[in-house]
Amino acid sequence: MTTVVRGCDLVDGRGTEPRRGVDVVVEGDTVREIIEPGNGDYPSAEVVEASGMLVIPGLINNHTHGTAYGPLFPSGHEPLPIKQVNANLDRHLLEGTTTLLCVDGFITAEAVARTDEAHPVNVKAASCNTPACLEAATIADGGGLTAADRAFTARQAVAEGAVALGEIGAGHTLGGGGASYLYIPQQIARRTGVRVTAWQANQLKVAVLGRHISTSEFDRDAVEEALAGAELTGRLAVEDVCEIVSGVVLPAFDVALRGLAEAAEQGRELDVPVLVHNAAASMTQVGAIARTDVRLVAGHSNHPSFTLREGLEHAERLKERGVVIDVSILDTFRGGRSDLGPELLYAMFEAGLVDTISTDYAAGNHDPILLAIDRATKAGVVGLPAAVAMATSAVADTFPGLAPRRGRIVPGAIADLVVADPAELDNVLTVMIDGRIVVRAGRRVTDEASDDR
Repeated sequence: MTTVVRGCDLVDGRGTEPRRGVDVVVEGDTVREIIEPGNGDYPSAEVVEASGMLVIPGLINNHTHGTAYGPLFPSGHEPLPIKQVNANLDRHLLEGTTTLLCVDGFITAEAVARTDEAHPVNVKAASCNTPACLEAATIADGGGLTAADRAFTARQAVAEGAVALGEIGAGHTLGGGGASYLYIPQQIARRTGVRVTAWQANQLKVAVLGRHISTSEFDRDAVEEALAGAELTGRLAVEDVCEIVSGVVLPAFDVALRGLAEAAEQGRELDVPVLVHNAAASMTQVGAIARTDVRLVAGHSNHPSFTLREGLEHAERLKERGVVIDVSILDTFRGGRSDLGPELLYAMFEAGLVDTISTDYAAGNHDPILLAIDRATKAGVVGLPAAVAMATSAVADTFPGLAPRRGRIVPGAIADLVVADPAELDNVLTVMIDGRIVVRAGRRVTDEASDDR
């Protein structure tokens, strides 16, 4: 089967300048050639008309959750229903992602294989099943961990196809976003019957333990203000809030920090990248394990717990030590959060600190990578070819087992292609995976075989 994507403007993922008005010829699952229109003779080819449209490689997303059948998050939370996992994968696909890395951390090789078979997106996994990380997960939650999940070690996972260790540490075990949108609201609801928002829970958490998670940062006035903001005055006392927040965050915290160093050692032994939770609470430990002989990836280095200056200086220090600086889109643009805007993300782009771009989870509300690229390029903080490379070839290079022969549109590469509207990059029109059209006119293409799955 031959397909010709005709008349497109091509950004090929290598960071080079766009080529205007070319045809991309796909034969089977491979890019055969890139030619000027009319220079090739393919009379029986399927034609995708792409005049005036932008063609880029399929995005490779190195930080996702809820994208494989098994325990959710590195805290071993109960699994999402299979229908929801498939919906999450559909969402990534319609946003232009063709390969993703699930960093929930306790997914078995069998579960990854079932997920990958059931959906067009290429699904790979990372493992966080080291002793300390498993202990931290068990303390914080562990409600979704079966005996098989607990027994499936990181070493075994890598031997059976996991391409990285990660996410090592997490907002669920290190007092980050996971604690704010999941565990603290759960505990407050049990006490009061009131369900607070993630932002309100985060205000309470920071008032009790600060951004760096320390009991010395307790601020009674800030707790009272946060209680009033959450309409909990009279329902909870300051002491109650301290008990709830400390009970959620502190028991697993030091264990999870120890897991960072443990995973770095194991990543060196297994020769795989190690993706770590990089935030204000973990930055000291991340800095301590940053060595050139560990392929360390600092996840979501634009984490909202950082101040602008702190985040930039920390990223600069890590980059000097050879660490890959990843930024996550989170729900930066459409989330309406007062604690998260694009300022740090833009500043990191402008300073040349960003290596790779991912989404993370954002309580299931992540923004599309292409939306962030669209906004950032229009803001003038990064060029389009460079930004596309950060979401494609740079990710493939950082995680060698994740997307072989993908991330670039060059002859001989696997034909994962995205056709998008250059005026609004997040308007994805067509997606090809392995040379097969799986999204057409912005809708997933299903066939009898995929429907049966």
